[in-house]
Amino acid sequence: MKSARISWLALFMGLAMGMAKPQPEAELEPIPQHLAPLQLGRGLGKHQGHGRPLNIDLSVWRRGDTELQWYGEITIGTPPQKFNVIFDTAANMMLIGHKNCTTCGNHPLYDETKSSTSSLLPGHRLQMTFGSQGGGTTSSDEVQGANCTVMTDTVSMAGRAASAAELLVCDTYSSGLREQDPDGIFGIGSVGDMVWDPFRPNETYYKSIYWILVDSGQIPGPEFSFSFISDGRGRGGNGKGKGKGKGSNGHGSRAGVLTLGGTDPSQYIAGTLRKIPVNWELSSSRQRWVVDVIGARIDGFTLTNSTDAVTLVDTGTATIITPDRNTTEELYARMSASIVPLDDRGSWGAPCDELDRAARDIVFTVGNATQHANVVVKKEYVNVGPFPGRLGYCQGVYTDPERVAREPIRGRPAWIFGTPWLRSYYTLTMTMIENGGNVPQRDASSIGVTAVMYCTVAAF
Repeated sequence: MKSARISWLALFMGLAMGMAKPQPEAELEPIPQHLAPLQLGRGLGKHQGHGRPLNIDLSVWRRGDTELQWYGEITIGTPPQKFNVIFDTAANMMLIGHKNCTTCGNHPLYDETKSSTSSLLPGHRLQMTFGSQGGGTTSSDEVQGANCTVMTDTVSMAGRAASAAELLVCDTYSSGLREQDPDGIFGIGSVGDMVWDPFRPNETYYKSIYWILVDSGQIPGPEFSFSFISDGRGRGGNGKGKGKGKGSNGHGSRAGVLTLGGTDPSQYIAGTLRKIPVNWELSSSRQRWVVDVIGARIDGFTLTNSTDAVTLVDTGTATIITPDRNTTEELYARMSASIVPLDDRGSWGAPCDELDRAARDIVFTVGNATQHANVVVKKEYVNVGPFPGRLGYCQGVYTDPERVAREPIRGRPAWIFGTPWLRSYYTLTMTMIENGGNVPQRDASSIGVTAVMYCTVAAF
């Protein structure tokens, strides 16, 4: 059986770097939350499609008071079978449980025999493994992933349909997939042309479902926008993940919104967009969205391994993963000596009251020397809730990687920014646009596209 590995940490490799003593410097003023949009990218281009942007209401998966993941509804097949999925910027495939799955818990399961548009082809068998805790906050000794078969069917959302879309239909789920509220994963990575097996590229080529919608013109362009702000009526899951109606408390409200094909003008103040470039060399080669990090500051001190670094922007991760254990240790030492490792898999924490008292804002400067902005992870997001097996202890949002994380081109320290960073700002948008007109682009002959990402901060 051929196998494929999808890893949250696949972007990174390298050796640990020593920790230098940080020097105090002037505090940089972060962008105020919910006031002004921030755009990450090189330029704007014309939309190519003729459809209109579409909004998908998001629910939130909670564990206690901690909001972990935002997810929305899609359908598969004809007639449609409904599923809730995490829209994941660090993945390209779609993954869902199959009717024969015996380890999928109470999640609804896809049945190809009930769809007139389904096909068992191409039929590739794949073993998917995940390299971090994904939607949860704590790692497990169990290998996380799924055993799946590639099938074909129509995938629809908000009235738009991707015909003959290839998706992973899985007959086993690990505990992480089984116990989360969302039923599966919907990838919206940076590259649309993919292969299931790199050793058989011609036989296993596929186009990701998001990019089918883009290329078919059903949405006006390859942009998407996240808002992780509730409309105030409390929609959200309770962490139990039990069947129909999960993620809603009956009020019919939403915990956030995903806009495909553009932005929702109601989510931000017009004329306040700020532009920051993504690292397209890494975003294209690693097939995930990557941004340069100039520095991270806590109480005026710059953290080691935060200067001349990069980060993967990952809506499928509920924590912020540092480049290495030394960085995590230094970060928490700036908050309190009471914050200590809680296990041997990267989790840190302290007595719950102490963690709340010690929490600090951390300001990350992202972009390059000429186009950058300061964005903050607010201190109220540092405590992600009680740690299993440690009565009275709560876990911090910053965790160690499974292995020392360095990007593969220049060996720079590599972070993973999950939803706690993104939710500090009202809307996050990423896009790839064709280069044209007066849009500047480096090495256009080899790249062929310009990558743009928006992070939008908006008023309530």
